[in-house]
Amino acid sequence: MEAAAGKKDQRVYHPYDPRKNKGKGEGRPRESNRPPRYEFVMGLADLIAIPNIAARLKVPEETSDKVLGPKPDMWCEFHKGFGHSINSCLSLGHQLAELVKCGFSKDYLLEKRTG
Repeated sequence: MEAAAGKKDQRVYHPYDPRKNKGKGEGRPRESNRPPRYEFVMGLADLIAIPNIAARLKVPEETSDKVLGPKPDMWCEFHKGFGHSINSCLSLGHQLAELVKCGFSKDYLLEKRTG
């Protein structure tokens, strides 16, 4: 029994283990999955209604009553559901970033935002 009492904790922690980094401000940055933000000549709801843009977007599945984020009072025109706004929609942001990267939506682009 004495040998077991003298053993050190031999758990190995992954660098991003939340138990190890909790409260230290370390680990993976929260914004790492955020797409670049762009300024368009119109609102995103109007932009995704343009047939040439709409045809190139992968439309999300119907969500019915499911809330898609932490803000149940916010409506996303892209998902047709509550939980976040269209301006903070990651799915739409990534798809629009791809269209900008390919040069397709440059006619609707004002300038790239920095954050």
